[in-house]
Amino acid sequence: MKYLLIFVFLFGLLGFQTQAQICIGSLGDPTVTQSFGTGTGVGPSLTADNTGLNYSGSDCPNDGNYVIVNKTSNCFGGSWHTVNEDHTPGDTNGYMMLVNAKNTPDIFYTFSVNNLCPNTTYELSSYIMNVRKASSPCSGNSTVSYPDITFVVETENGQVIGSSNTGLIYETNTPEWKKYGFFFKSPPNVSKVVLKLINNTLGGGCGNDLALDDITFRPCGPTILANENSTISSSLTLCEGATQAYTFKADVSSGYLKPAFLWQEDKHDGNDWVNIPNSSSSTYQALITNADKKGYSYRMAAAEEENIANSSCRVYSNVIEVKVVPSLVIDAGKDVYVLENSATKILATAPPNLVYEWSPATYLSDPHVLQPIVKPTETTIYTLTVTDLNSGCEAMAEVTVHVDQDIKIPDTFSPNGDGVNDLWQIQGLLGNSDVDITIFNRNGQKVYAAKGYPKAWDGKLKNNNLPQGMYYYIIDTHSPIRPLYRGSVLIIY
Repeated sequence: MKYLLIFVFLFGLLGFQTQAQICIGSLGDPTVTQSFGTGTGVGPSLTADNTGLNYSGSDCPNDGNYVIVNKTSNCFGGSWHTVNEDHTPGDTNGYMMLVNAKNTPDIFYTFSVNNLCPNTTYELSSYIMNVRKASSPCSGNSTVSYPDITFVVETENGQVIGSSNTGLIYETNTPEWKKYGFFFKSPPNVSKVVLKLINNTLGGGCGNDLALDDITFRPCGPTILANENSTISSSLTLCEGATQAYTFKADVSSGYLKPAFLWQEDKHDGNDWVNIPNSSSSTYQALITNADKKGYSYRMAAAEEENIANSSCRVYSNVIEVKVVPSLVIDAGKDVYVLENSATKILATAPPNLVYEWSPATYLSDPHVLQPIVKPTETTIYTLTVTDLNSGCEAMAEVTVHVDQDIKIPDTFSPNGDGVNDLWQIQGLLGNSDVDITIFNRNGQKVYAAKGYPKAWDGKLKNNNLPQGMYYYIIDTHSPIRPLYRGSVLIIY
């Protein structure tokens, strides 16, 4: 089956928080992220270029102070939230910047950013928390103050490129990180900018306390929507070990002057996203062979032609997931041995709630149950096919049901050449290649031995007739359901 991915490009703005804007188009991977690092205990201070606040060694800083911490609790009589971790997903002992603001507006954080792409739209975003509890009253005649942050992006010489204001960040009943941000376009020939965070609130004392984390710059471009043509889905399914071809197509509207494309694949093998060679066309043919259960992901990068080689300039489609269903673990059971005209159960195992089918269906009580009763007339190989209707994946296994025919051992025969009873005919053994037969005379001497019983014994030893008398046999069929046969046979003439 082939799949068509249709990509629609849109530009737009979105008010994410009060008076703030973020990109609603497609985003690239983070070009720059300030998450304040990780560590145990109180973190190191920032440089004087980063902040004019005083550094506090306490996780409950006073007015005009800040601290780098991975948690805070029981500050100022419990009027602040207990914050047990920073915002960064998946990190351990991640730090955040905890600020007890000054009584006057100030630039409380400055961050220099390098390696941006000139003439490119970026989303700047950050997560901020008002750490004061909504349920905490102010003492005396104090009134509560709320953080009010302005983001300003400037060139190195101080020219403002863009700015946005959060508005008042109100208290919450429980700790709540909120995303704020906006987008801006870097000027031509500008790859370095300076971010300044300004707290506009007058007054500290009661309130104006915040936590800051995960300042991120990401290239922003047109919206790219990826869909599988027949199901309008970006999630595809394969069976482990299968081979499948897909066709991905990018239908690009306006947005770039000279758009260029690059497809990427993630095999979930620890190498993350890898550029696919010779995939600069808007159509890419993907061929997955012997599908690995870790699965596969695909996405398309887009940028202006001169920037496509720079990962800091690209934006990406939503991810196309190819989920690989692990092979079904089934077992048709150990080979079964049954006496002729007897029945037994096949002890197969497989996950529940699947479709079971046995082939051939002959001599089975029900070919659609996992463990049918079987009563074949001859040795038969049965094949179990198990199908998962949700994924369409199936697995197969075989079991052999060995039928041991009734064995009838004559106690006498007369090899005199009259054509009557000249051979020791053992019913159920002729042609059995697994049987071992040994015959002794009354003195314990071996007179006959055979692996298998291709033809009946004629009572001879080295082509000479044995003397009339009693002989003793041992027959081993190597069957788990039959005993070792011991007995005697009389040769008469």
